[in-house]
Amino acid sequence: MAETTHKPVAVREIVPPPRLTILRLRHPSRDDLARLGALIGTALPTEPNQAVDGAVRVIWIGPGEWLIVGDTAPTSAIEEGPTDAAAALCVSVGDGRCVFEVSGPAAADLIAKGTSLDLYRTLPAADRSAMTLFAQTNAIIDQPPGLDGYRLIFDFSVRHYLQHWFADAVVEFG
Repeated sequence: MAETTHKPVAVREIVPPPRLTILRLRHPSRDDLARLGALIGTALPTEPNQAVDGAVRVIWIGPGEWLIVGDTAPTSAIEEGPTDAAAALCVSVGDGRCVFEVSGPAAADLIAKGTSLDLYRTLPAADRSAMTLFAQTNAIIDQPPGLDGYRLIFDFSVRHYLQHWFADAVVEFG
């Protein structure tokens, strides 16, 4: 999808998407979290809907589950990072996801067309993210630093649907 731009808003699909890795931990200790954070190059956020930047961006997506955005240590090294008391699963999921960026002064208004999430309350700053329904599909909405808007991460199977949805949605902003 080419960039769809209307003066106050732009939608761009990131192709290829950034490297995306899911990390799941079972029974991690504080030491395990610190050890894995050092290995990844970014601390693992421990609060719901929190995102942390460092060598990569790490988004909390559930208890004991994070999405790592960017190049990181090999998944096998990450899986071996915790102690014997914890179990880790680290899987690259980038090929199964599509990523769109919505930017500009009306970015939040465009996002509001697709979700009931109150962006101003839920994502007031770049250290917040949310999992929600967007345009009737599951999405992670993130507000990375340096982007004048939002990054939305979806399952790849809905890519074409979302391309059409965004093309229709930006019309009112032209």
